[in-house]
Amino acid sequence: MTATWLVPLALFWPLTALYLGGAPIRIDGGGGVRQLAGLLLHFALFLGAWLGVRTVLSAVASGALLTVVVPALVVVILLPLLARVAFRAVGVRIRPDEDAAGAAG
Repeated sequence: MTATWLVPLALFWPLTALYLGGAPIRIDGGGGVRQLAGLLLHFALFLGAWLGVRTVLSAVASGALLTVVVPALVVVILLPLLARVAFRAVGVRIRPDEDAAGAAG
């Protein structure tokens, strides 16, 4: 394991906490076990997506910018989609919270 894995490992937890705790969303269904399983599956999907993007980019070019920073930016952008897929796979639904969205706008 190289030090490049520290980037997605360090990014996942604070960004996921910001998304799941701070975004105007509502998490419906499942108990604590299902939600924990969704979070761990989300972590696996996040790391898998980062590895996939990194592998594709490292085949094209080299350098820290293209093989570490760009994959990190791509998976950060995909974070909400990966969360919805992971949580949905274990039976938990992430939906927009109309009450919070209406109050903010």
